[in-house]
Amino acid sequence: MPQPASGTIPSRNFGRTSVEISALGFGGHHLGEAPDEKTAVELIHRAVDGGITFYDNCWEYRRGKTEVWMGAGLKEHRKKVFLMTKACPHGRDGTLALQMLEESLRRLQTDYLDLWQIHGMAFDNDPELFIRPKGAAEALEKAKKDGKVRFVGFTGHQNPKVHLGMLKTGFPFDSVQMPLNAFDANFRSFEQQVLPELNKRGIAPLGMKPLNGHGDAIKKGVITAEEALRYAMSLPVATTITG
Repeated sequence: MPQPASGTIPSRNFGRTSVEISALGFGGHHLGEAPDEKTAVELIHRAVDGGITFYDNCWEYRRGKTEVWMGAGLKEHRKKVFLMTKACPHGRDGTLALQMLEESLRRLQTDYLDLWQIHGMAFDNDPELFIRPKGAAEALEKAKKDGKVRFVGFTGHQNPKVHLGMLKTGFPFDSVQMPLNAFDANFRSFEQQVLPELNKRGIAPLGMKPLNGHGDAIKKGVITAEEALRYAMSLPVATTITG
């Protein structure tokens, strides 16, 4: 890891590319829990000033509110950050994903994304639906070809076997997002099953849920927030996204 200046967040390479992103990423979903847009914008500005360059979001979060608020917070800092959001076609035609992309771009007040991902791969047939003719895979390819996005990937929260199935489609993913935390090894382990394959292929691993979702283990005193983040960030990932 490159050594940071005092008080700044270290950076890591985004997979096989020479692009660098902050080792800590700003989770977009929880941004919607801010009491108002003004507070959300202040949170984003503090994150930018603190050295966080990776910003996560999704078309469906809070019915678009988190993208709108993030767009307002980043509009003056767009060139400083690596902005990602996700589409949610959930097995439907790729044309729907492209419509979602256009909505996301408007909400985020930008004409391109650094990373666009297909959200929430969870079912055994998701890889087949993704790669089929006129599916989401074609939407990712078109968006990249048209210059609307720089990189593409997918996410999932539940089953590492589905992630491996997505990789087996042969699609040239730039990134994969998955839960990685201190409890992962005990059940359907993304760390053991998926993470080594991503690093082998040079695909950027994006860790999420380092505090174990809603932080129940932290609230019960099983682990501290610092310990949880230290564990997640010690893994060979491009960034650790937390809300």
